[in-house]
Amino acid sequence: MELRHIRYFMAVGKCLSFTKAAEMLHVSQPPLSRQIQEFEEEVGAALFDRTGKKTSLTEAGTYLLVEAERLLDGIEAACRNAKAISDKSRALNVGCVNFFFNTSLMPFLEVLRGGRPELRMELRVMSTEAQEKALMSGTLDVGFVRSWIHEESLAVEPVAEESLVLIFPETLQLPGANPEEHLAALASRPFIGMGRASAAGLADIIAASCSRYGFAPTPAYECLDAFSIIGLVASGLGWSIIPHIELSDSEISGIRSIHLSDKIAIGICYRKAGLSDDARDFIDLAKSYFSHPPG
Repeated sequence: MELRHIRYFMAVGKCLSFTKAAEMLHVSQPPLSRQIQEFEEEVGAALFDRTGKKTSLTEAGTYLLVEAERLLDGIEAACRNAKAISDKSRALNVGCVNFFFNTSLMPFLEVLRGGRPELRMELRVMSTEAQEKALMSGTLDVGFVRSWIHEESLAVEPVAEESLVLIFPETLQLPGANPEEHLAALASRPFIGMGRASAAGLADIIAASCSRYGFAPTPAYECLDAFSIIGLVASGLGWSIIPHIELSDSEISGIRSIHLSDKIAIGICYRKAGLSDDARDFIDLAKSYFSHPPG
């Protein structure tokens, strides 16, 4: 199996058109089709459904597209890291979960720039699970993650916290005055869950929250990000539970939300051994900033 096969597969998987993918890759369609066929034979599964008028991903293809993107991201990151190792002016590689990057990290970076203008950084928006792997491999120096990392070689120090919120269409009138009654009323309606392929830890936290309220919903839909979940809820297709900052970072209207008691810690994560001086300075400044954030 070659990287070329994976890149070709990803192009067709994103375009859902062999013609458009061939144009994007600057190759003719027949060789592209042969490469995809060879790739399917190596994988041992059909990745595309070609029976209809439009090309679509099979269930196996949908799964593999997510994993292929992670694989290529990891390879590209490893190559950048290898180059950086030989570069004396190596940048500090910092990862961050999406919502925290938008709401909290950027203000900190502005403050950091004032105190350490010479510090070069490469910023990467990544899931907690992806950051854990990158920190262990050395691809990342520091990460801002959610609380479910328990790898012994990594340290996690809390810097913030978020709560979970119950969200449902604003047109839906729920009986009761507390979350327990609202959840009981929603239990028979379609639940929109967070897919484990993108955020297994968050999916577990949400499942545990549901369990504490006495039920275990079976998702009618699963999404790989909170923004998509919010969109489905706003369309009236179901209800869900997500972190509240994911909701505040969205501009979608048409939903109502109720805060639950469950909390998720946000922490700064780093390897316990082998930290550079720049990484140590960054960690100390971040801990100081987030312990007394402006405003």
